[in-house]
Amino acid sequence: MSSSDVFSEAVSPVKKQRSDFLSDSASGFARTFFSSRAFGWTIVLVLLAVWQIVASIYPMPQLPALSDIYRTWVEQVVNGDLIVALADTMRITAIGFVVATVVGIILGFLMGRVTVIWGAAEPSVELVRQIPISALLPLLILYLGIADSFKITIVVLAASFPILLNTFAGARSVSKTMRQTAQTFQLSWLQAQLEIGLPAALPYILVGMRQALGVTLVIAVVTGMLAGNSGIGYYILQAQQVLDIRALFAGILTVAAVGYVLNAIFLVIEHRLTRWRTFSSGQH
Repeated sequence: MSSSDVFSEAVSPVKKQRSDFLSDSASGFARTFFSSRAFGWTIVLVLLAVWQIVASIYPMPQLPALSDIYRTWVEQVVNGDLIVALADTMRITAIGFVVATVVGIILGFLMGRVTVIWGAAEPSVELVRQIPISALLPLLILYLGIADSFKITIVVLAASFPILLNTFAGARSVSKTMRQTAQTFQLSWLQAQLEIGLPAALPYILVGMRQALGVTLVIAVVTGMLAGNSGIGYYILQAQQVLDIRALFAGILTVAAVGYVLNAIFLVIEHRLTRWRTFSSGQH
């Protein structure tokens, strides 16, 4: 056997190991990529690129290029129209979300922990919950007009139920062991609810709040269209009526971006508030 053959046999296992390592690294990267948000964002970017290319090659009034929409968006931001409209909608969203959160948590938690309150409130809650918001609009406009009170009431009605129902489920999830612990430490009823019941229900409450946050923004936009006097919904409707398609898309994409950012911020807050629960689960 020649020296070159011996050298080749010695190098072959090294090449094979390197090839296996590269193959494993590539497959590991692929698994990580396709199971992460990066894959979803890649799809979004590809779709936006296709949109830009198609709209540039085949100009259509009903589908402007993204570059044109961006220029319109910058103009609307600079002249203040879009900022004012968005600020009005965010104000309604914030007020409605805060009120819905307070009402939903208090009523849902009490229904889950106090049998008398559950018996008194459950029929009314279930009856109102079955009524579509659209069916209440004529009645609310009759009593409240189209002022802010109308918009906030609609938002509160739509957003309260996800929080209420999830809080109720969380309040009912308190285990027998935790209740016995409260008795062992001779906690009062109020102390037991604040120190044991409420922390146990917190993950459920946050799920309901996250659901309600998306509903709140959507309803706030829709009420702007219905009231027809202010807000990003009114801005979008006005752009459609004058056939300003670029402004129309600018408004729609702004709502999408704001909704995504709000959800991302809430996820960070949720993670921080429930970090103790993740740590506790890891210990077991």
